[in-house]
Amino acid sequence: MKNTINKLILSAFVIAAVSFVGTTKAYADSNCEELYGGGEKCEYDKKFKITKEVRIKGETSWKDKVTDVTKDQIVEFKITIKNKSDENADKTKKMSMEDFLPKEMYWVGGSRTNEFWDDFEPGDSKTFTVKAKVYAWEYDRDYAFEKCVVNKAELRWKNDFEGSDTATVCYGNVTPSELPKTGAETTLALSGLGMLVAGLIVRKKFNK
Repeated sequence: MKNTINKLILSAFVIAAVSFVGTTKAYADSNCEELYGGGEKCEYDKKFKITKEVRIKGETSWKDKVTDVTKDQIVEFKITIKNKSDENADKTKKMSMEDFLPKEMYWVGGSRTNEFWDDFEPGDSKTFTVKAKVYAWEYDRDYAFEKCVVNKAELRWKNDFEGSDTATVCYGNVTPSELPKTGAETTLALSGLGMLVAGLIVRKKFNK
């Protein structure tokens, strides 16, 4: 009986050790960070780096997320790929980038959603800008809503995955800038009504 218990304990220890090693290996190859509003950004210890940013057309700054996108506005996604190889490395060939637009959006111009190139020199960078819109029917709802979708770009070298990055787009039919004003007015009105009622009750009590 004692030997059986010892064998069971040993087996459990081995299973736990194997599970730990497997888990460590799974996270050793990449470091992914979840982004606020959806999506993730992954850093890989490889010779290339991909970065994805977004803005509404007309804006001057790029960011990880845009909000309050209205119907018919053009959203621009900028994908930058950096060759991190040292200066003694050879030119890299057979590079490709694919941009996966969410089903709620469609391409309207700029770079293609699938780009290929060769002769990628060490230290060089490639930048692609994909322009897209949210489908008009996404806004056709008879209730207030806000929705966020994630756009992902992947980088490959000789068909091998080299990294990815995401950007988030939020849209809806509610104007957030109006909410605090309406909320404040409602709060003040209710507070004033409450004070008036309380005053009448106190006055009535002391007039008895």
